[in-house]
Amino acid sequence: MKKYLLLLLGIAALQINAQTVEGKLTLNGKSKTTLELESNSAVELFKAFKEKKYQLRFVYEADNVEGLYAKNKEKMVIFFNVVTTVKRDGKLVKNVIRKQPIPYFPGDMFLPAEAFDFVSVLSMVSQNEKDTNSFLPAFNEQLDGMEGEKEMQILKEGMPGYMQPGSYTIELSMQPVGYKGRINPVVFNFILRKRPGRAKY
Repeated sequence: MKKYLLLLLGIAALQINAQTVEGKLTLNGKSKTTLELESNSAVELFKAFKEKKYQLRFVYEADNVEGLYAKNKEKMVIFFNVVTTVKRDGKLVKNVIRKQPIPYFPGDMFLPAEAFDFVSVLSMVSQNEKDTNSFLPAFNEQLDGMEGEKEMQILKEGMPGYMQPGSYTIELSMQPVGYKGRINPVVFNFILRKRPGRAKY
């Protein structure tokens, strides 16, 4: 009897271990890439994603997993914690985990930039890593003609919507909730010069 129970427990354990979620995130088909930005504007970066210059792709498979709709596996859905990590000059700026997990069906799909939080984080990064409370439209035009202390003062203050100079690394990841497995994250980086509106290549 004991051997029979142990056998049943062993089979159950194997079934649980076999329930895995595997997949990957890519940006323009790559798991790691470098962007060449023409502007320091986070809004322009967001626009580039909306216009499909940069495309986020999410692919995953669920092996032997019973999702939310256990009776109809064609409608199986897995919940994921969505994580955004932003670093500037090698230092962590912010790590954001969405408060509520997001459901996705298995398969191959494109995700919008707003599925993650990198645009909002980047738009609030100032040179001293503090959030700012004002926004100056036409920032580039206001800098034109300014020299020395005035221009540097504006750069030091920082403002929402404009990314400050530095080397940026963004990692986007999806963590399956309640199942083993791994979704390989996507990492992209770019370098911005001191003068907004231009990028360093």
